[in-house]
Amino acid sequence: MLNPLLYNINLSTEEYKQYARHLILHDIGIKGQKRLKNASLLFVGAGGLASSAIMYLAGSGIGCIGVVDHDTVSMSNLHRQILYDARNIGELKVKATKFKIKQINSGCKVITYPHKLHVNNSIDLIQNYDLVIDTCDNFETRYIIDSVCYKLHKVHIYGAIQNFEGQLSVFNYKGGPRYSNLYPPHLSLENKNCNNIGVLGILPGIIGLLQGIEAIKIILGTGKILSGQMLIYNALNMSFRKTRINPLTQRKYINKVSKSRIIGIHTVTFKQLQKILIKNSTIVIDVRQNIEFIESHVKNALNIPLNFMKNKKTIEFIKNACTNKITIIYCSSHSRAIIASTILYKNRIKHSILENGFDQNLSDLRYK
Repeated sequence: MLNPLLYNINLSTEEYKQYARHLILHDIGIKGQKRLKNASLLFVGAGGLASSAIMYLAGSGIGCIGVVDHDTVSMSNLHRQILYDARNIGELKVKATKFKIKQINSGCKVITYPHKLHVNNSIDLIQNYDLVIDTCDNFETRYIIDSVCYKLHKVHIYGAIQNFEGQLSVFNYKGGPRYSNLYPPHLSLENKNCNNIGVLGILPGIIGLLQGIEAIKIILGTGKILSGQMLIYNALNMSFRKTRINPLTQRKYINKVSKSRIIGIHTVTFKQLQKILIKNSTIVIDVRQNIEFIESHVKNALNIPLNFMKNKKTIEFIKNACTNKITIIYCSSHSRAIIASTILYKNRIKHSILENGFDQNLSDLRYK
């Protein structure tokens, strides 16, 4: 629960009317609405994820919203970034966002930062807000958010999208896992933003809304927070799956494939994979979506999309198939492979991850 002391917070007559449906909810009521009014949220990024979250959080009565983004609105943004329309093309996103918020909730204080979040300004910005909602699209910024939130004891509400999939988690909540526990910086993950991989326009709206719901729950001190778990949404089969986040530093099993390690993850290099594939004692699992697998994949790899990995029948199949064999998993870069790895580790299936993922240095192994 945020802002438990509400002596100086009052609701106006208009606010009683505007939030009437909140006030009759047992878990919100007058005190809860005052907490929402007293809360301050910082959005890092004003794109597709932020669009739906900002609009609904402003409409819910959040008292202060900060927005960090240096970009301007382009035509290609409009299919998913519903904060904007054609009239905003060429305009700074933070300027257009402020105007939209004020249309929804004139009482909301809006602070805009028309520049990038970087190491030198991050502490000064983040320290002024109760919660940080991570709606950016690059790993460098996420690691800055992760580091500063940890130092300042701030909650980091994470969301990400790719193609037809989205993922969500709450980091640094009451001593829970951090973003860097799941994706250590040493992995050197490659950015896969909407400009070069594509995304279903509605998808960021869904994930952004879920980020907003987690923010409201934390402010109100109600419900179960998505800490220590990753929620994975697949739009193609309309599935929501949760997988537990096990900090990678706790992994101690030994894999004979490679002595190479990345914070406890055992990896196989491109050259090692070439040698290993000659043998029949190797199982290679592609955890990308089927559409990605069909386009291009490692020769003789099995396609088991990430959203199927937690299924009991899938785990039993992998256990049986991998008996006395070397098991290697991969995705485009590392993000999905790491989540799959936590599932396999939990089920005591020894395996390694392909170093750098499929999209780097694998032209000789691609079969279309």
